[in-house]
Amino acid sequence: MKKRILAIDDDKELLEVFPMIFNDNDYDLKCLTDVSDLDTLIDDFKPDLILLDIWIGKVDGRVVCNYLKSHEKTVKIPIILVSGVEIDIDDAHCTPDAIIQKPFDIKLLITIVEELLLQ
Repeated sequence: MKKRILAIDDDKELLEVFPMIFNDNDYDLKCLTDVSDLDTLIDDFKPDLILLDIWIGKVDGRVVCNYLKSHEKTVKIPIILVSGVEIDIDDAHCTPDAIIQKPFDIKLLITIVEELLLQ
């Protein structure tokens, strides 16, 4: 069964790149540009991993990360925080499983995704 990845980012160009990366690597991908109805989408899609932008419009992705990590149904879903600025995981003010900086190396992203999905 294909692993499911939920990508949440307001960068439409990046959301066009994610399918090229993940569909070629046998993942089922769903992309969002905002977090409205996030709980319903997670219930329906049941992602195995979430790629989460640090800023989604005016929404702080770190707040979304903390929200997801504080709920029983989503606490075990690995979250990769995607940031346009350099940020250390210890200074993120949230508890992502990994942080990757834009622009990122595609091979590095795939490696991190695969490592988190194996845990």
